[in-house]
Amino acid sequence: MNETLLSFFFKLIQLGIGTRESLHLETPLPESTWKELLTLARKQAVTGIVMDGILKLPAEYLPPAPIKLKGIQQLLRIEQLNRQLNGETVQVSDFLQAEGYACTILKGQGIAQYYPNPLHRMPGDIDVWPDAEPAVLRKYGRKKFYDKEWSLHHTHFPILKGTEVELHFQPSYMYNPVTNTRLLAFCRKHRKACTGNRVLLEGTDRPVAVATDTFNRVYVLQHIMRHLFSEGIGLRQLTDYALVLRKGMTPAEKEETLQTLRRMNMEGFAEAVMYVLQTVFALEPEYLLCAPDERKGKLLLEEILEGGNFGFYDQRGDKRNLINKVKKRGHKFLRVFSLAPSEAVWSFLFFTQAFFQRRWHRLKLSN
Repeated sequence: MNETLLSFFFKLIQLGIGTRESLHLETPLPESTWKELLTLARKQAVTGIVMDGILKLPAEYLPPAPIKLKGIQQLLRIEQLNRQLNGETVQVSDFLQAEGYACTILKGQGIAQYYPNPLHRMPGDIDVWPDAEPAVLRKYGRKKFYDKEWSLHHTHFPILKGTEVELHFQPSYMYNPVTNTRLLAFCRKHRKACTGNRVLLEGTDRPVAVATDTFNRVYVLQHIMRHLFSEGIGLRQLTDYALVLRKGMTPAEKEETLQTLRRMNMEGFAEAVMYVLQTVFALEPEYLLCAPDERKGKLLLEEILEGGNFGFYDQRGDKRNLINKVKKRGHKFLRVFSLAPSEAVWSFLFFTQAFFQRRWHRLKLSN
């Protein structure tokens, strides 16, 4: 990827989130470069943030009118989707409240509250975490929507038309069973605080509960790490974490967060993420959790830029048949192993077991 283009792309993101005050060009960029920049922004699901940066440029350096108009149209569409999702988030929260469950909104519209303009975060689905034990929620999910697809930590919860809702039994999971137990204990410890952390989303008249800063400093990072070993991650997820940390924390809160990350074997991964936050977002030193690791950070950034949002744009390897899918996962395992060795090994065992379980299940159904 063109290093000059990439550097300018990062600077636009910094301008958009407020870690850079201004950006001046020696000469206006050609239309082809602006098209590349907006394509890259779409691939990384940060169009709203990049447009915020573009619109702060001096008038003489703005994109050609057709490019600028297209970008503004995309920005207005993102705002529209966020307003819709804000209203639907309240509906989901009200539904579960009526069912007897206070709930926390994970990621999504909750994380958007950290953004300079919450309506400019690229929206996704709605993730809800009711205030109950995982076993209780699994029983509830089976009773309510017994025919829907399940995973280890959530089920599809189709109470809205056209918007995906996921009911989380637990916010996330780790592949290593020991650190997974510690993660679940952390989640249980903070569950009540999260359901009590209520905010009013833009355009709504009833507050919803969103995850606390303390919870997000661990949870968002762990979510990034888990997706690195499965589908992949993009800059939207890293933007989320940069803005969570930029909210600030006391020295005691920072030490508490680091202790939790150490117990989950995540400190080395955090060092790689700090490099990305410093390089891409120019996150100020006082907000970094720990010293950046350049070697690991460059490896992580390469994965992010190659894969795009949740790995949707990763063209490395052929996925058209089973053998190539296995090869692709094997190559990825080798690439990212050093970022979190324990989690990498357990993820390999996890996916191998899941593969044979699915095959066995299909075999039984065919008989």
